[in-house]
Amino acid sequence: MAEYPLPSDAELRILQALWEQPGASVHDIHRWVCAHERAVSYTTVLTQLQRMHKKELVRRTSQGRQHRYEAVPNRAEVEAELIHRLSDKAFEGSAVKLALKALGADRPSPQELDELQRWLDAQKDGHE
Repeated sequence: MAEYPLPSDAELRILQALWEQPGASVHDIHRWVCAHERAVSYTTVLTQLQRMHKKELVRRTSQGRQHRYEAVPNRAEVEAELIHRLSDKAFEGSAVKLALKALGADRPSPQELDELQRWLDAQKDGHE
């Protein structure tokens, strides 16, 4: 994700909406943000999208009188960069310390534990 700036919290909310609904209108994004996060004004979302377009975080196309937006960076790129930054700043560069702290703060479901075990097994197999 080196060519894109790391998104702010507000920008990240909008990117999440666009990852779930590519090609969404301002109205669609506004409705998503209000339903998933907190109530914000329509003009706040519009202003944020205009700024994100200038930063090249979103792509805008016209469809009649309406603009449609798509996220430019993909979710995996942004998530990886956010994890990298957090592990560097708060966990001495250790993603494992970050993961252990995150796991200790929540009670994972049996399915999540199974997924984690499969990942651990794959990591062990790769180091043998």
